[in-house]
Amino acid sequence: MTSHQASPEPEQPDLEAHFKYDGPMFKYAALISYVGTQYCGWQKQSGTNSGDAPSIQETLELALQKITGEKFAVVGSGRTDSGVHSVGQVAHFSLKKKEWDPLILQKGLNSLLPIDIRIQALRSVPIDFHSQRSASHKQYSYYFQQGPSALPHLEPYSWWIKRPLNLPAIQRALNHLKGEHDFKPFQASGSKPGPTVRRILEAQVTLESIGIPGAPHLESALTGGAPFGLVRVRLVGTGFLKQMVRGISGTLLQVGEDRREPDCTRLILETRDRSLVGPTAPARALWQDQVWYPGLTF
Repeated sequence: MTSHQASPEPEQPDLEAHFKYDGPMFKYAALISYVGTQYCGWQKQSGTNSGDAPSIQETLELALQKITGEKFAVVGSGRTDSGVHSVGQVAHFSLKKKEWDPLILQKGLNSLLPIDIRIQALRSVPIDFHSQRSASHKQYSYYFQQGPSALPHLEPYSWWIKRPLNLPAIQRALNHLKGEHDFKPFQASGSKPGPTVRRILEAQVTLESIGIPGAPHLESALTGGAPFGLVRVRLVGTGFLKQMVRGISGTLLQVGEDRREPDCTRLILETRDRSLVGPTAPARALWQDQVWYPGLTF
């Protein structure tokens, strides 16, 4: 995959500024996976009540503080919304008291974190590394669960659609999204002003088998409707706007159900008419897959 400069995304608050320190620093990057169902999203929310759902960020910061005795911000590559999941979030943090062995720190954090958050890898990085600003591109996937009935195992992680979707039509609609465009129509309404031009490098739809216990029996025992499977919409881009992938996915569903022409995505981008965008797809079926950095692999 070719390297591209990332488009600017809405910056997370500079939480590191609250912990100013001019001495020696040791910086780390973590590869994190989580199920977002029970969380208000990645970012800490200000002014929330004690009974509100926690954020991924604050849960990680509390675990880090317990182990290291230091209070520093954990800065993610992007802000996933409430209910969105990740298998490839990358975050950085800095420590000052001592240099930790990454593997020991990783094991310690995982021993304190809830089961729905895990550090998959941890490594030392240069002091100028920034999980958001240093990223070159990112990948998100949206999953439609397809079959005669919803599989409860997958309901928290996908959006069940009974009818077979027209995948060639969805792919034609996706092709119009490739390249550099103003994606403002697909952005969440009420978003803060800022640059809305983004570049989509790859856009693909595939039908994937459901690899869970019991799936082969279900496929052989039931007939009628669409075959069991996961329709995956995969987008790779230099940056994404708030709820952009969910807006695109809701529009693609209408195309896949033959309620709209594949050319609608081109029309939306050309007219920048938000009223032409389909419904915002549910957060539970959106996954952050991967973030790429020049010279950094986990």
